[in-house]
Amino acid sequence: MMSPAKIGVDVDDFRLPPKEALHKAAEWRFREVELATVAGELAPENLSSSGRQHLARYVDNLGLELTALVADLPGLRLSDPRTVDERVERTCRILELAAGLKVSTVTASSGTLTHPEAGDPSPLALEALERIGEFADVHGVVYALRPAADMAKLVARVLDTVGCPALQLCVDPAAMVMAGANPVALIEQCAGQIALVHARDGTVGLSERAGRETRLGDGDVDLTGLFSALRDTDYHGTYVIRRTDCSDPIPDIEHARQLLARHLH
Repeated sequence: MMSPAKIGVDVDDFRLPPKEALHKAAEWRFREVELATVAGELAPENLSSSGRQHLARYVDNLGLELTALVADLPGLRLSDPRTVDERVERTCRILELAAGLKVSTVTASSGTLTHPEAGDPSPLALEALERIGEFADVHGVVYALRPAADMAKLVARVLDTVGCPALQLCVDPAAMVMAGANPVALIEQCAGQIALVHARDGTVGLSERAGRETRLGDGDVDLTGLFSALRDTDYHGTYVIRRTDCSDPIPDIEHARQLLARHLH
């Protein structure tokens, strides 16, 4: 018998201070949580050794498990020579934090991985990913990129070119659909290289109109096809509920959990 799918939540989407958000996740009987660690009190530069120990104990005492840290660094693109070194350095500090907290995965938006003129994978981005992947591998952490606009074949080509087992993918179907890409194609193209899935929905983006995030099940993500593709590729990781663009996320997070329980158990 297959074990039930693991359902988690990104506690930032509760819109509460970190400790209150973690307590809310435990109160709602989530067991797996994702945390943003780019800024504020949970950023690596703001967490002392004792602070890290305290965070680990606090999470453990609530009966929670840290599934992933989020390393989204706005404005720091892997394909931009002006920002790539800072992106790599700050990413490595978050990977180091993850290793210390015994968190297996760090996820981040990939941004554009293509050369602006040729449309091929950017040599600068590939070099940066090699550096990040090597650092992640040494520290026993997976760095999971979240593609959006890039097509599945390009993402698969990037992973094959870098060839690092610590460099994998986090599928955010809403981000892909809103950018006009196909998340099911990504899953099929990159079977065995998916470390995490974000349970998030959105409407299709068009050339004249950007897509928008919706409640899970109300957008254009083919959830049946998505879950089927993940089963076919033997995905056994966590489905992390996200609701980032909503004035009142609490009921939508509960709705998402109920929907996932029906589809996945």
